[in-house]
Order: sequence, then structure tokens, then C-alpha cells
Amino acid sequence: MCGIAGAIVYDPCQARLDSFLSVVDASQIRGKDSFGMLRWSPTSGITRFAVLDCKGRDWLAEIGAPATDEQTIYIHTSRAEPTTEWCRRKSSIDIPPFADEGVGVAHNGIIANDRELISRYGLQPVSEIDTAVLPPLIAKIGVWSAVANIQGGAALAIVDSRRKVLTLCRNFMPLIIAWQPGIVCFASEAGFFPDATKPFKSNQLWELPPYTGIELSAKGYRGPVNWGDEPIWESDDEGWLPFPALNWRERG
Repeated sequence: MCGIAGAIVYDPCQARLDSFLSVVDASQIRGKDSFGMLRWSPTSGITRFAVLDCKGRDWLAEIGAPATDEQTIYIHTSRAEPTTEWCRRKSSIDIPPFADEGVGVAHNGIIANDRELISRYGLQPVSEIDTAVLPPLIAKIGVWSAVANIQGGAALAIVDSRRKVLTLCRNFMPLIIAWQPGIVCFASEAGFFPDATKPFKSNQLWELPPYTGIELSAKGYRGPVNWGDEPIWESDDEGWLPFPALNWRERG
């Protein structure tokens, strides 16, 4: 079973990276075959860091710290093998997260109908690994239509560079979300977050309900959306709610 983790830094002036770095480090216990990280920002676009190893040493220095004046999104996968989907001769191309046509995807689970989706939509994924079908599928039919077509277990983190949005969604696979000022982190397990077992946590932890998804961006968040449904908003400018604001410094 793979581990996924990541973050959206929506306000770099407030964001601290300690929880994000902790969940990426902790998630590596879920998969020792490879380490992959994808970074996206409006200015730099999508970049990837991938190693055939259980440790992504110095990955932040390699892929780049958050931008100082715009949102930055990171999605990570620690891949576990053996699995039903694998390559005998792997290269960096076969290491998730996968990116194609401006879409990046980290995935924990199994896409049971990947071959059917390739045939139905005429897709050309960059790798034989099942997750690689998702970026071109999403680019062709959209995030929520793609989610509705997936068969098998899935917890997903999806970067859509065209809409400048991070989508987090799951069916029966777990996905935990944590908010801190300026940053929202996610991981496959609640225990990956610092202080998760303490009565007074350093994060506000929320388990995304089964068969739902949520969108996050510099505008805020919107959802949840039920798995298989189309969102009620009609444009990328509708439905956003602001992230919480901390005003304690202003109180007398």
C-alpha cells in the first residue's frame, strides 16, 4: 500500500513547513520502492523529483522551496511493491506522482479499470503503472468526471495547473487533512502528523469523509463534493470559502 502526502501553501507569509515535512518523512514507511514529489506554482509550472529509493534525500532543495509571493502545491507518493501494477525495468518515468498535460496526480490504491479507460478515451499514459492513466484522463474529461469513472480503491491528490486548484478526494481509502495558517497539508494516515496522539494537537486534523472530495486554491476551499457527482458551482470563480483567519494578535 502506497503513502501519499503533500500541501498547498496558499499564504507563504504565514505558512510553516514543519507539519508538511513531517508527513512526507512519515509517509515513506508506507512504500519503500520509490519516492516521488511534484511541485507546482503559477510561475514555475510543474516540476518533479523522483528516485528509485525509499528515501527522498534533499528533495526540498532539489525541487524548490515554496514561492515567496504566490501559492505553491506539493504532492508526494511513496510507492510500495510488490503490487498488481508494476514495471520490471523501472526508470524515473515510472515513479509517481505522474504529470501529463498540465495535470499531476498522487494516488494511493488501485485503478482496476485503467486498461478500459485507456481504450475508451484513447489515452497515452506516460507509464504502464495504473496511476499514470489519470493525468491524461483528467485533462480530457475533467477532474470530477474522471473520478466518477474510476473503479477500485483510491485516495487522490490532483493538481490542475489550468485551474490552479488542488483536489483531494477518496472513496474507501483514507485521507487526512490538516490546516495551519497559510498552509493545508494532507496524508494517508492521521498518525503521520506531529503531535497526532497528544490531547492538544498542533494541527486541526480532519478526515475527509468517504466518497467525497474537496478543492483548494489561493481563493480558499470549496466542497465537499460527493464521489461521482458534478459540483454545483458553474465556474472556477464560484463557491470558494475563505480559509480561517487568526486575529488573536489584534485583540486587546
